[in-house]
Amino acid sequence: MKNKLEHILLSALLGLSVLLGLSFWLNTIFSFNLFCPAHWEEFAKLQASHTPITTGFYVSFAVAIFLFAIGIYLIYRPTTHHVVTQTQKDDIVRAPVITNIHQEQTEKEQIVVQTLPVSRPPRLNLPNNMAQIVAQNNQHKEPSPTKNQQDKPSENPYNPIVSEIFASAGYIIKPNPTISDFVPNLFAIGANEIVWIGGIDCDVEKIMNAVEKLQSVFQSTLEDIPINVNAFVLDTINRYDSENSSMLIFKSIDELKEFVSEHPADKIADEEQESFDSYSEYIDTIIQYIKNL
Repeated sequence: MKNKLEHILLSALLGLSVLLGLSFWLNTIFSFNLFCPAHWEEFAKLQASHTPITTGFYVSFAVAIFLFAIGIYLIYRPTTHHVVTQTQKDDIVRAPVITNIHQEQTEKEQIVVQTLPVSRPPRLNLPNNMAQIVAQNNQHKEPSPTKNQQDKPSENPYNPIVSEIFASAGYIIKPNPTISDFVPNLFAIGANEIVWIGGIDCDVEKIMNAVEKLQSVFQSTLEDIPINVNAFVLDTINRYDSENSSMLIFKSIDELKEFVSEHPADKIADEEQESFDSYSEYIDTIIQYIKNL
């Protein structure tokens, strides 16, 4: 519905621009006022009497109609979104993956870290070997258990309630990734490239660092498509001041539920479903990739 309204407004603006341009041209070149009924009556009399009229006068109308038709085509032409899959690998050339090897000598071992700059053509068109690269990284690097990883989000009784609140509002719940040794209690996505990340009774600084890491990865892999990351903390132990905090702080599950119900996910139109599916696939790949950083 949003796109249709935009198309209608753009069409009206285009028609008005062409009409004003034609009126200025005719008034300047032929001294013909397009909005004056007397001029149209005189024009009709000239045609009825078979009086020769400059060909350029008719050409001006033809050019205006042609420009309007081209503009309408550009506004309403369908946009196509291409998602690279494994079944298409014989028909496309794989995007080059540049691997930079940085060696750091420690007391016991040498750790090899691979950095993956994802090169993207337009609209979520990921390299089709990215999943294999992630699997290779997992073999080289086993994450050591930390305090945050030991406190798994599934142990918090509020987890299923929070997930249900966002799912009921139209958001898609994703697996909780490990971001810089921090595991959120909620990771969800919505239409228009929206990401929600939430923690329950967690450190605000840690979740803000996780948001910065996410935004850094998104910017390096999707330079042409901004992704909006929203973060919140469900502070049931009254640890933070919600009014002076730089991020969303909810003091109770009811307060969170009320907020989410007032800000549900935008509905996905049929013509946008393919684009959203590719966005969801991209997020799944990033979840696997970011835990190696």
